[in-house]
Amino acid sequence: MRISRTKLIAIASSMTLIGSLFVGASSTVAAPKDKGTVTVWIQGDAKSWPAAVDRANKMFNSKYPNVKVDIQYQTWGDSLKKLDAALVAGNAPDVFEFGNTQVLKYSAAGALRDLTPNKSEFAYSTNWLKGLEEAGSYNDKLYAVPYYAGSRAVMYRTDLFSSLKIKTPKTYDQFLAAADKLMAANASNSKFSAVHMPGKYWYAAMGFVYDSKGAIAVKEGGKWKGSLDSAASIEGLNRWKNIVDKYSKADKSGDEGGQWTVFAGGNVAMSYSNGWETCCISPQKGAFFPMPSIRAGEYMPAFLGGSNLAVPAKAKNAEWGIYWIKSFTSGVAMREIVKVGNLPNNTSMLTLVKGGNAQVAKGASSTWFVPAAEKWVNVENANVLQTMLSDIATGKKTVAQAAKDASEEITKLLN
Repeated sequence: MRISRTKLIAIASSMTLIGSLFVGASSTVAAPKDKGTVTVWIQGDAKSWPAAVDRANKMFNSKYPNVKVDIQYQTWGDSLKKLDAALVAGNAPDVFEFGNTQVLKYSAAGALRDLTPNKSEFAYSTNWLKGLEEAGSYNDKLYAVPYYAGSRAVMYRTDLFSSLKIKTPKTYDQFLAAADKLMAANASNSKFSAVHMPGKYWYAAMGFVYDSKGAIAVKEGGKWKGSLDSAASIEGLNRWKNIVDKYSKADKSGDEGGQWTVFAGGNVAMSYSNGWETCCISPQKGAFFPMPSIRAGEYMPAFLGGSNLAVPAKAKNAEWGIYWIKSFTSGVAMREIVKVGNLPNNTSMLTLVKGGNAQVAKGASSTWFVPAAEKWVNVENANVLQTMLSDIATGKKTVAQAAKDASEEITKLLN
């Protein structure tokens, strides 16, 4: 489930093709049969939590004892292409796992079954992680159920904090104070960053925007409008620029790719990182704390990566598919998913996350997600946010001008 740009925009088929296949698809669940097979396409990541799959299958078969569960493990690189081919051929699986940013285009095209009538039947549906629920929703309807998540927090050098007697920050002011102290103590090192913050790191920068109650875009009168030039968004962008200017020696025209390698190089004290990035850092030197919000007692919203489970609109065994998803996202199965280090799909179980990811889980209680616009992928493909941030970081444009230009471009692309 590790999020990458490839995964984020890996929807190969066009909206037009998908829409032509599914407009008018029936939302009626077929009458249950006594025997048959429910076909489930989930990513191979789930092989790392076989107990969860086993528990889901047993729960499913307790209700449908004569139905075989056919788990077919997929790979992120080609699963959407396989799904598109299956949809065209009329032999779609009954359950399909999407990366959370992949759901929207299929939902908008009518390719997925509306699960809104079943929402209350899913465990933890009243407190799903906001980012995952938003990812599976379109036009106030549910099309994909939250499965599991990954989030970001501040990864920091415990040895540097200890040597300078810095406590892990609980407030935004304490975060800045820690960065000031770290920069002062390493003033002789021209390569040192108290906070590693590349200029195009939009997942981080937009966290500052949403923490200031700004947004990338808002919907007004049925149309989308870029809103990075709002007063709130500008305030967040200015705070992000302060981090870049004062505490970071990262490439102002670069992105966050491979930042764990930079961290491990010894010239970085803090970075805004995915929970799994400690895989490449010595456990004696790398730990996490949630990024503090400008509001006391809160965390800065983090972009929530993860997966959602959906039932194709023309699935042959939709009722079985829905119940298998219920089984796989039930409490007993979710506990097994959490045991191996993943974040659960709900806020109630975040406290069950142990080890280094526990602090990341705390931050996941506050999240943001990209606008639920049908044409959002056009904004990503055009690198609008990256260009804006690089222009700000390099000084090519002022914050106000860069934000205004980006908002105008976003408005055009989304409409």
